[in-house]
Amino acid sequence: MFSDVNENQWYGYTQQKVIANAYEYGLMQGSGNTFNPTGNMTIAEAVTIAARVHHIYNGGNGEFTQGSPWYQVYVDYCIEKGIINAGTFSDYNKAATRAEMAYIFSSALPEAEFSLQNTVNALPDVTSSTPYYSAILMLYKAGVVAGSDSIGTFNPGANITRAEAAAIISRVILKDTRFSGKTFG
Repeated sequence: MFSDVNENQWYGYTQQKVIANAYEYGLMQGSGNTFNPTGNMTIAEAVTIAARVHHIYNGGNGEFTQGSPWYQVYVDYCIEKGIINAGTFSDYNKAATRAEMAYIFSSALPEAEFSLQNTVNALPDVTSSTPYYSAILMLYKAGVVAGSDSIGTFNPGANITRAEAAAIISRVILKDTRFSGKTFG
């Protein structure tokens, strides 16, 4: 489907199929025949995905009429639906951090859709002073994220790649792909 998606990589079709899932559910797109899996996701792209998820969950088709700038309709929708707060982001074209993505994606569905599947006592690099702390914890507890290593390191300030975002949003919408029975801290 995408010429730059290696099927043998962790995000490829023969492994977790996260890019295929995100694409097939209409949540993420590529550019022509490329997906740019290792490229940074922007705030605008993350907000767009959250708007699509929310819209589909609430009976819509996930399709929006784009305006100028292209992402404004998604920003307006997310603000109107309480997914993000007005004024939270000043530059929608900047790369999204992992913490910002947690904030945006965790609000795309009602909190009840993030049922407890894991025990989180502590994370090595996330504290109560970490931006979007509650959103990050909710995603860990629900099994949407499990960190980048065996101890649950999240890297909240690091930019998130498009493949990582595809994996996370796939686990948001497909509960049977979530991590379960893990203990952190």
